[in-house]
Amino acid sequence: MLPCLALTLLLHHAAARSPVPVAGEVGRAVLLAADAGPGFQRRDVIWRWLATHEELVATYFRGSAETLYQSRFQGRSRLHANLSLEILRLELGDSGTFSALLVDALGRTETRALRLTVHEPVTEVTVEVFMPSRHWAGSGEPCEAFLSCTVASGTAVTYSWVRGAGQAPGTDSRVLGEAGQVLRVLLSPAERHVTYTCTVANAVSRATATSVLPWEHCRRTGLAEAACRYGEVLLFATPLLVLATAAAVLAATMACARRPGKPPATSANTEPAAA
Repeated sequence: MLPCLALTLLLHHAAARSPVPVAGEVGRAVLLAADAGPGFQRRDVIWRWLATHEELVATYFRGSAETLYQSRFQGRSRLHANLSLEILRLELGDSGTFSALLVDALGRTETRALRLTVHEPVTEVTVEVFMPSRHWAGSGEPCEAFLSCTVASGTAVTYSWVRGAGQAPGTDSRVLGEAGQVLRVLLSPAERHVTYTCTVANAVSRATATSVLPWEHCRRTGLAEAACRYGEVLLFATPLLVLATAAAVLAATMACARRPGKPPATSANTEPAAA
């Protein structure tokens, strides 16, 4: 069977097209279609995987299918009646280019290439708010905050931010990082109720984090700053208070010592006057 197919490869030139991108998700199945041009009656096929090295995955020749070749897909590949190839239980290492050499009843050949990219799905999106250490939100002052969006898992992800009910972040906001993972915002007191939401997506999944209210962190920072200032005042005032208290006690003691008291009592052994 295989020598005949190899001879077909040598005798007929296959015009390969640009690889068609296909996305797959870890743990799931993906179907690689063996499409052919108009008027091409598919009869046989050779499926190969072209990545770090070339591996023969599956063949169909004169009504006989074979998928038990020693490749990384052994036991995970399946040929359909239309000669499309299904890969089961996808792994990240399955990413690569698949080539399908199609042969029709007249011996003509066509080649199809599909570039498979396997992704981990996006899970557990969270947003953290970071405040500049030098900043505190006083009355009427704007508040600067940095919002960082993270995911527990997910490959080849992109980040997008929404302000309030589906609006763009605004001119006072700036996306940082190549994928837009961090958002810098500058809020006025009038925007104390504005929320921000982060959505993370890739080719197979998407997830959105719970909305955050940055101004709450601005207020906490302001209260913390105020508490620090109050502590500094106490640290400076406590020694003075102690000194003032000691001086008052000393003055009261001296005043008590100068206060007039009872006349001194006569001695019990004083001799009586002479008769």
